[in-house]
Amino acid sequence: MAQLQVVLSQAKTPWKPFTDKHSSQLSCSLPVLEFRFPLCDAQFRFPSCLHKQAPRADTRRNTDAQAARALFFILPAKQVCILLSETPKVGAMGVQGLKSYMEGNNDVLKRRCFRNSNVIIDGSNLYYSLYFHSHLDQAHGGEYEAFEKVVSRFFANLRMCKIKPYVVLDGGDDISDKKFDTLKKRAQDRIKRTDALSKGRRREVLPILVKNVFKQVLRKLKVPVIQCVAEADWEAAALANEWNCPVLSNDSDFFIFDIKGGFLPLSDFHWKKVKSIKQSDKKYILASWYSVSNLCRTLNCMNKHLLPIFATILGNDYAHLDKTMFPNWTKFSLNPGGNRNIDGLLRWLSCHKGPKDAIKALRGTITNPRDSATVLKVLKEGLQEYCLTPSSIAPFFMRGEPQSNLPRPLQSLPECFLKALGEGKLNSILLDVLTLHRVTLNFSVQDFSLCSNNLTSRPIRQVIYGLMLQAAAEEEQYEVEEYDRQGLMLTSSKVPAIPTNLQLDTLWETPQNLRLEVFMDALCVSQAPDELLVPATLQLAVYVTCYWLKRAQPEPRPEFFWALLVGLVYGELSRDPLTEKDQTSNSYLPYRTGIGMVLGKEVPKRLKNLKSRKEETPLDLEAAHAYSQWQGSLRDSICLCQLLNNPVPEPEYAWLYSGLFLYRVITEMSRGITPESLLAGAPHALHLYQELREAVERELDEDLVRRMRAKVKRAQPSERPAHQEPTDDISKYLIYEDNDEEDPRRGKADFQDAEIFEQKCLLRTRHKAKSRTSKRDPKAKKSEHSYWE
Repeated sequence: MAQLQVVLSQAKTPWKPFTDKHSSQLSCSLPVLEFRFPLCDAQFRFPSCLHKQAPRADTRRNTDAQAARALFFILPAKQVCILLSETPKVGAMGVQGLKSYMEGNNDVLKRRCFRNSNVIIDGSNLYYSLYFHSHLDQAHGGEYEAFEKVVSRFFANLRMCKIKPYVVLDGGDDISDKKFDTLKKRAQDRIKRTDALSKGRRREVLPILVKNVFKQVLRKLKVPVIQCVAEADWEAAALANEWNCPVLSNDSDFFIFDIKGGFLPLSDFHWKKVKSIKQSDKKYILASWYSVSNLCRTLNCMNKHLLPIFATILGNDYAHLDKTMFPNWTKFSLNPGGNRNIDGLLRWLSCHKGPKDAIKALRGTITNPRDSATVLKVLKEGLQEYCLTPSSIAPFFMRGEPQSNLPRPLQSLPECFLKALGEGKLNSILLDVLTLHRVTLNFSVQDFSLCSNNLTSRPIRQVIYGLMLQAAAEEEQYEVEEYDRQGLMLTSSKVPAIPTNLQLDTLWETPQNLRLEVFMDALCVSQAPDELLVPATLQLAVYVTCYWLKRAQPEPRPEFFWALLVGLVYGELSRDPLTEKDQTSNSYLPYRTGIGMVLGKEVPKRLKNLKSRKEETPLDLEAAHAYSQWQGSLRDSICLCQLLNNPVPEPEYAWLYSGLFLYRVITEMSRGITPESLLAGAPHALHLYQELREAVERELDEDLVRRMRAKVKRAQPSERPAHQEPTDDISKYLIYEDNDEEDPRRGKADFQDAEIFEQKCLLRTRHKAKSRTSKRDPKAKKSEHSYWE
């Protein structure tokens, strides 16, 4: 089912002709709702409160030449006219519209009972799919604990079917910059989607720490994984072709690669329902299997080498040719339904012997010599993009050797550093810093009328830049271009690196105390980890919380601080040691992480009730902005800590933050309930809370401590922070379209860049004042199934 985006126009009766940039005029005396959905993805479902009254056989053309239909629905005391139209899907990966075309072609996608095989998994695509399709929270900052369980269950089910996974993750951006325009468009789209989500509209926005959690879980489960130097698509296809096994992904580029073992679309990979072969204990996962040869057979045995030409003309992540130069491909289509442009282009190409013949015929339709030369160049590049040669990552999986064919800036890195990058133990952002001197930051739900949450943790990133770029000489000034948001626009700024006395090529040989000094200086803390008197798994979180309270703008409210500590207590007491035993046995068993007893320490009942509560949790934008700054600071602190070879113990990322839980704790506190009351009856939980609070307060000045201890004013029902609910009967059932215009009420002052810190980060700590010594259908006929062995 497509996710529908809706624009609501509350019109007065009588209503004037409806018109906007996406639609033609429509005269109607009713309020109009426009539903927009991705091209060729026209399956949808309305809420049960919408009752069809009188369908109109109305076919109008919008500006995109897509069919539009108008239907009438009735609601309590209200009539509405609903205009259904098609619009392109923004930010889709691979070849636009191809996935929908393939899914509607039963001659191309074949049913398979998949088992007893290797499989190359597009890791980035997988964690996106697992998070969104599990319907986990996005608006409140993420539900990482639940995501961890989903990932564990996925790989446990693969093991049950004797499927051996090899996960391939994206690394840095392509140093050729051929895809940079696409990446910027996706970043801008993410800003709009995140802003819409912050206003209560349904959007897909991945929480900040999902990739960190995903990689950590794979390491625990001992799933073979590699983080590539650049994008993973080509490497995954090349490795699968070399090993004669399929690729599992949702990226439509894999419909173009000629992979011997074929391609399994993740959207039709029924991993949640493991089945057994009758009269056998052999288990399998029902899947759809695609191969290039199947597609070519349906197109009069078309030359398979024409598919890269097809993808380049249609448009992919790398090529964006002007479509007006080409014929109207729909006139060649034999498909009576949707996707006629794709079907027509494939039919036209199938009439040619090979790429040279097709390119010559295509250039013959272009009158402008300059355009003809451009098309020739882009099409030749497209042929190279999809040409598979032996993979450079196979030696990593077989012998643990780092990836070969490295860009020049990476060739001088120590082998241990390259190996850690390949194992995913270092953040891929380091690759962009080193090769491109550029990073594109991600965004979470926040108050978009305020400055970006990423500004809070910029000083930490500046130390990372200094370490990576080895700005040893004081007169040298290295800069990194950061792409962040200003209001609702993607902007870039030059950020100076803060140099240190450490060198990248010998960084991990440096004594731990010196690496720890750099880390603590960057986070503005003075207590060594063993002086915090808190569990090792929470030391990094304590440091980040101290940094956050000092630097977050606006200053977090006391209850945000208290709720965060209560969340850390809950996470620490909820971790199940039995899980660790399962992980070390390489058994991919699903997590038995139950909320209950850990080392004899009971989680307070009141906290368990808050965690299991099912009712809707309203969004408080002030809390969202504060916690987005905390998560951003944690993300960058993890990156710096990993770069310094973990002078502070690595925590369990999934248990540090639970968005819905924290908001429920804040709601309780707004009713006058204290953290101590929430933890009553569980002495260990209360003691841990007090230890965490004291460790943080020792790093704060007296005024900030006093403000963080201030009593919370008990909110009246009308005062409690909550997202504004829809004001009419229909609004709460619909998803709104983003407003392309920024709010004119926002002042320019809100968008000013934060101060860029240029001070040198010395090995000797700046904080001398404080002592370091303070303490498809699964029921299909059997004849339609074939087994993959």
